[in-house]
Amino acid sequence: MDSQKLMMKGADALFEGDLAEAERLFLQATEADSANYLAFYNLGLLASDQERFEEARTYLEKALSIKENDADILTALGTVHLKSGQDAEAEKLFQKALNLGESEVLYNNLGTILFRRKDYRKAKELYRKALDMNPDYQEARENIALANFYLAMLT
Repeated sequence: MDSQKLMMKGADALFEGDLAEAERLFLQATEADSANYLAFYNLGLLASDQERFEEARTYLEKALSIKENDADILTALGTVHLKSGQDAEAEKLFQKALNLGESEVLYNNLGTILFRRKDYRKAKELYRKALDMNPDYQEARENIALANFYLAMLT
C-alpha cells in the first residue's frame, strides 16, 4: 500500500479512537516513504499525547529535518519540551514558530513558560492573545483565571 493510502487509513483509525492502529499505519507510511514528514509528525503527536516524550521528540525532529521551518512541527516539538519541563528549549522553538506565524497554541504555551517563571502579568497577556485568536480556547480561558488568582494573591 502506498504512503498516502496508509496516511488516510491512519487518519481514519485516529478518528475511530484506535491509537495503536493509527500508530501502526503511520509507521508503515514512513517505511513506504521515508520523506513523509506528516507521518512522522503524527507519530510525534501520538507519542506526546501518551507521554512518551523521548519518542515524540525523535519523531518530531525527524519531521522537522524533512520539512524545516514548519510552524506546526516547531510548536509540537516545543510542546513536548514544555511537557518535559525543558522550558528554555521550548521557548526557543515557540519563538521560531512565532516568527513563521501566530497561533493561539503558541501564545498559550509561551504564557505557560512565563507563568512558571512567576511572571503572571505577562503570562496573562499571552493567554489573552490566545483567547482573542480563538474565543473557544478553553485552556487559555482557564489559564487566565489561574493567572488572575495568582495576581490577586500577590496584592
